[in-house]
Amino acid sequence: MKQNEEIMIDPYIEGGNVIYPSFRLSLQSDSIIGIYTDVSKIHTLMNWFMKHNEAFTHFRECALYERLTVQEYIRFCIKLFYAPSEKTEDLLGLFALVEQKNKRIDKLSNGEKQRLKLIHTYLHPARIQVLEEPFQNLDEFSKQNVQQLLDALQKQQKKIILLSNNMENLITSSTEIYRLDTNGLHALDVKDDESETIVPSIENTPIRLDKIPTKKNDKIILFNPPEIDYIESVEGSVSVYVASEAYPCTLSLNELERKLTPFGFFRSHRSYIVNLQKVREIITWTRNSYSLSLHSTEKTVVPLSKNKLADLKEILGI
Repeated sequence: MKQNEEIMIDPYIEGGNVIYPSFRLSLQSDSIIGIYTDVSKIHTLMNWFMKHNEAFTHFRECALYERLTVQEYIRFCIKLFYAPSEKTEDLLGLFALVEQKNKRIDKLSNGEKQRLKLIHTYLHPARIQVLEEPFQNLDEFSKQNVQQLLDALQKQQKKIILLSNNMENLITSSTEIYRLDTNGLHALDVKDDESETIVPSIENTPIRLDKIPTKKNDKIILFNPPEIDYIESVEGSVSVYVASEAYPCTLSLNELERKLTPFGFFRSHRSYIVNLQKVREIITWTRNSYSLSLHSTEKTVVPLSKNKLADLKEILGI
């Protein structure tokens, strides 16, 4: 039976600015929650979870006793975490390190070291496991092994949280994905590519879907219009930009303009649609050159055509 738990995470405020507000996170004992955000927010979240009594935090850059052999280190960890029921041979197999068992840790490859570091998450009794970038810079074999470890943690009924700034890694490993930004935590609607986003009713009544479908890594991600910063078309390929990351979209720019205009989007250029709620300033470069500066985590500038300037001023009432 699934055990649900909700935790309230404190806001992160720096220099009087709210980097992210407080938010509630719902955890289930057999789910893997992925949180997509930038490096600085990941660091802050890891520090917050370190103070949580029921959580264990796995830092990617945690140290190893590199003079020990792999086998010696695993035996040390079994004693450290009071796990006498665990067998060294079984753990060597779980982390795919059987052939390396007599090798000193300082002689291991990067992927082998990262796999060995994750033994702490498997042996630690904490019911909440928080992992920082568990797939970063790993070879394909090591990624598959880390996924097997996550599956093993699920069988232990652990509540797993993955923190990463790589969306593709979260899509392949998580059962639920969220994005954390200055406005808070946002659930991402991710579906398998084979699933249908719209199912017609028996009466063929038209269905209005406000979400914008994008595709990444054989998954379909549905974004609510307010989440989108802007949309760009390059040589017929359309990309939807959310939190500085591009997501391919099969809809044309004209189709997206029709869908998004009621939500405050504006066709600023023949190749761009911008969310006016995200515009911070109109920049005048020359008499015939204009741009829109967006309020986002990175400095983003979207072109504004001269013949669109009057339309935009009328919309803004200036």
